Amino acid sequence: AARCALGLAHLHARGVAHLDLKPDNLLASARGDVKIADFGIAEVVSRAGKYRAAYEGTAAYMSPERFDTERSLQGDGDEEGPVDPYAADVWGLGVTVLELLMGRYPLLPAGQKPSWAALMCAVCFGELPALSDGAASPELRSFVAACLQKDHRKRASVSELLVHPFVA
Repeated sequence: AARCALGLAHLHARGVAHLDLKPDNLLASARGDVKIADFGIAEVVSRAGKYRAAYEGTAAYMSPERFDTERSLQGDGDEEGPVDPYAADVWGLGVTVLELLMGRYPLLPAGQKPSWAALMCAVCFGELPALSDGAASPELRSFVAACLQKDHRKRASVSELLVHPFVA
């Protein structure tokens, strides 16, 4: 998680949003090095924070705001303000960490077929799985909760994650 967050910090500092962060796009070495791969839908974000927020990527790892392409594309004129393009990467990191902990995709019940509709409902409206004290440390639970805020404005930034007790 820490090394992935460092990679995201590097990208975000250069104005790049990956937009498809998931286990398949993280390459880990036996030494523990982590590389972020597959920049097929990555976007260079303009200085004004604008980016093409089209519905692209892997639905299971898309953040809630990315399912609402009208809001994502025209968000700078509404009362909520523009969508933070980097928040989608934080969401993907949170889902990935939770999946590594649980050993399966975490936002659907075990065995449920991951159709687009099921994924959209789970991501946008579903509850996060409850993690018992024995299943995860308080720091890990707090880290995942900071990543998986449904409202992108409440989601932690990568810089906040890098000082989080789980990775610090």
